[in-house]
Amino acid sequence: MEKLTRQFVDYISEVAGLSAAWGTRVSAKLPQYLNQRYSLFEISIDRRWFLGILLEDNTDFRPATFEKHVRRLMPHAENFEGYCLVAQDLPSYVRQRLVERQIPFVVPGLQMYWPELGVAVQARKAKSGPVPVEVVSPATQAVLVFALTGGVTELVTQKVLAGKLCYTTMTMSRALDEIEANKLGTVVRKGRERLLYPEIAEVLWTLVLPFMRNPVRETVRIKENQLDSRLRIAAGETALARQSMLVPPREPVYALGRKAWKEIAANIKTIPVEDEGTCQVQLWRYDPSLFSDDGMVDSFSLYLSLRDEGDERVNSALESMMEKVLWL
Repeated sequence: MEKLTRQFVDYISEVAGLSAAWGTRVSAKLPQYLNQRYSLFEISIDRRWFLGILLEDNTDFRPATFEKHVRRLMPHAENFEGYCLVAQDLPSYVRQRLVERQIPFVVPGLQMYWPELGVAVQARKAKSGPVPVEVVSPATQAVLVFALTGGVTELVTQKVLAGKLCYTTMTMSRALDEIEANKLGTVVRKGRERLLYPEIAEVLWTLVLPFMRNPVRETVRIKENQLDSRLRIAAGETALARQSMLVPPREPVYALGRKAWKEIAANIKTIPVEDEGTCQVQLWRYDPSLFSDDGMVDSFSLYLSLRDEGDERVNSALESMMEKVLWL
């Protein structure tokens, strides 16, 4: 996020000649589905204060839906002159819809439409090639985990990847852009198609590890009997304990993707503290069921979710697990 905020400030100064500052986070109690999609920040433009709505994940983003979300977010904008959507990237047709609906937005380095400031800067010409990133997107990480877990055994097109991983073909195209730009695999061209080449897991893991993120977006606590047994994919220390000598945690830990959680969230009450019969549910940035095996999340994602725990017991168990996985 630091890189994006810096790009935002520089872009405002460059294209509008205005002084800009990215302020502190706005504390807000939002519904789960909004917390997963947006973060709220203070934005100062020439001493005028606006609510910055940072789009955390642009997967399936729709301007019409965003307008409905804004109605829920606006109570937190009472002390601001207005709001602005800020995103790392948005497809051209989505940006056009935002302009048509007069929704202020900034995609740093690409396009800005902010009627309250009297600024409308058209998108620049497409760059000659994909741009390297510091951390890959959730969709790109899903592709890489798919490859690491043996899903790419031959040249595979972005259309096939879209079908296997339940993303749009356009999203898979952007994922291949990131893989190609950061040299995290081999992308070859055959006519108009681009295809991902299979790699040796041990080699690929070494390449991609610095670019991978924690797959866990948020963790909630619920009564375990509220979670259908078919949705119980062991994660966290629960999954690690099954693969090592680690003692299982008192509360079982499970993983769910956005879609699965959305389908059940309305009928489930979250619990603030550990209690009898509770469990922890990790809400993942991509669908853990795509790569789960024997009722557990895949070992690569499990490692990423626990590598920053700072617990020597956990770290030792993780290293032991990965040594076994990479030599299979």
